[in-house]
Amino acid sequence: MLPEGPLFHKPSSIIAAMNILYATLFLEIINWAIGRWGTYPPPSSPIEEAVVALVMLGIIFSLIKLIGLGKKWARVVLLVLLVLDILIFPAALGPIFKFNLLVGVLTIFQALLQVVALVFLFSKASTQWFNHVHSFTENEA
Repeated sequence: MLPEGPLFHKPSSIIAAMNILYATLFLEIINWAIGRWGTYPPPSSPIEEAVVALVMLGIIFSLIKLIGLGKKWARVVLLVLLVLDILIFPAALGPIFKFNLLVGVLTIFQALLQVVALVFLFSKASTQWFNHVHSFTENEA
């Protein structure tokens, strides 16, 4: 646990990034629900679909929490996941819009919010905070 004090306060860029990422998780839940209700015929395995969605939400939620604790590796993992998502994004966007216009718009909005959150996470103030936390935890070990 980090000690209290001005040197260990999260910069506003970290707080903003975390809030944006939590908002994208909420949007993902809404997007999943809209897509689920709009599917006809329903997917062959709705339980499998729900389990995969919950696991992914759990992983992202955990990464956001770890970022808040100053874990530099968590923001890098999040960056890698977003880059992989962006690589498949163009191919997936057409079918998403054909399936449901609202889901497509929400997906684009989510992607933009995630990019903004990553810009905040890799800003100068955030990087300095992560480095400071990292040096403190190294010295404690």
